[in-house]
Amino acid sequence: MLQQEFLLIDGADQARQAVRRNAFQNVDVIKVTADENLTVAELTAVIEEAHHEHLKVAVHAVDNVSIQTAIDARADSIEHGNEVTDAQLKQMRDKGIFLDLTPTFNDGFYLKITEPSIVISPASRADAASRNARRKQSYDQLVQRVLKSGVKFAAGSDMCWFYPGKSRGQASAGTLVKLRDAGMPPLDVIRSITTNAAEMLGWQDRVGAVEPGKFADLVAIAGDPIADITELERVRFVMKDGQVIRNDFQDNHSK
Repeated sequence: MLQQEFLLIDGADQARQAVRRNAFQNVDVIKVTADENLTVAELTAVIEEAHHEHLKVAVHAVDNVSIQTAIDARADSIEHGNEVTDAQLKQMRDKGIFLDLTPTFNDGFYLKITEPSIVISPASRADAASRNARRKQSYDQLVQRVLKSGVKFAAGSDMCWFYPGKSRGQASAGTLVKLRDAGMPPLDVIRSITTNAAEMLGWQDRVGAVEPGKFADLVAIAGDPIADITELERVRFVMKDGQVIRNDFQDNHSK
């Protein structure tokens, strides 16, 4: 499974070869998981080869060292970036590098997805709650620093987890609402998952806005998400490639 999901690289030549193998499979984007062992030279080779194939490069980087490696190699976007410094945000802004915010574990997410059948001791639950409070405060501060920095940003749910009682889409929408709770204006939240995300991926000519010539992938809700961002959790209409997949409005009208 590891070999199917990840291509390990050791040196610039293997980095280029890994990109070519992905490009041969007609991938849409190249993603690299960066840690302290990944060198700037290796990541630069990935990015140069990907750009030669007209592909963007997203770099999973959480700690300061990995984030700096991604910046120095001129990645197109940095995913997560939880430990990014103000100085690094300035470098990202100056180089046009996107920060892809993923507020998944903000606000006690782990406790919410824990199966009811799993017993957690009161002491462990209290410790988790304390850590969650610190994590939330830190992430709220990150969002505010990003907004002030002028760096380009998008958002993703990072929802690779099973959320009991919710579909993947419902869980994703609920996760993104946390950006509002962290102080991001609702309109910026919506842009972060539409127009900004499209630009980050280099897909602004295809998706991200309701415009002629773009894919007719649309959702509709009953209320105003600018007034109440949680409306995004109550999708009533879905269109995919111009085909109506769900229409609760019509169903209610027929009743």
